[in-house]
Amino acid sequence: MSTGDYIRLVISDLHLGSFNSKEEKLLELISTIEFDELILAGDIIDFIRVPTFTETTAAILDKISKLGKKVIYVIGNHDIGLSKFAGKTIAGIKFVNKYEFEYVNRRYKVVHGHQFETGVVTWRVFMKFLSIMQDWMERAFGWNLATWYVNWKLRKRKLKRIWDILKWNEEADVFIMGHTHVPEVVIWLDENEKLKTYVNCGDWVEHSTYVIIKDGQLRLKKFDNLK
Repeated sequence: MSTGDYIRLVISDLHLGSFNSKEEKLLELISTIEFDELILAGDIIDFIRVPTFTETTAAILDKISKLGKKVIYVIGNHDIGLSKFAGKTIAGIKFVNKYEFEYVNRRYKVVHGHQFETGVVTWRVFMKFLSIMQDWMERAFGWNLATWYVNWKLRKRKLKRIWDILKWNEEADVFIMGHTHVPEVVIWLDENEKLKTYVNCGDWVEHSTYVIIKDGQLRLKKFDNLK
């Protein structure tokens, strides 16, 4: 297999078990998209709330465990309880805090993105309590509070700006993260006229977006195949 034929699929913020997770669309994605390596970029299982798992959840986890392909699990803040498994491979899934690789002479770095947060979001006990309350209100009233919170946070600028994050990751040519639930791509030339790329995978609560890396290129896409 040539380098150009090796396909990586990157998805983040699935929030499996949460009320608004688009689990059926996700199952269709991993069942229909062709790829050789799956990179789960954090907040895959929503342990921080009171998750309710369904038959679709089980089908997704079963599908991932039986892919027979390379699976990388980058630990996020909603699944931070898995941190003790960082550096280990369990059931064919490698758990890491960050993932780096070379592809077509460019250095890629994948993290979840919660590492760059400031303020109350870093207070783990408080956020656990808040997430449980959020989970209850979403199930009781059918709200999508996760999307509302992200939009509010962006207005309040609680997350450091993209450029600040990139300063801490200058060694990467392509920097990929999730966490904010905002799918976006920024491409620029640095002071040495070297091409740099920032990508946010988005989420599977509102946007159903993913990143595909193949044929020497990276693309951010939206999955809309479910009828």
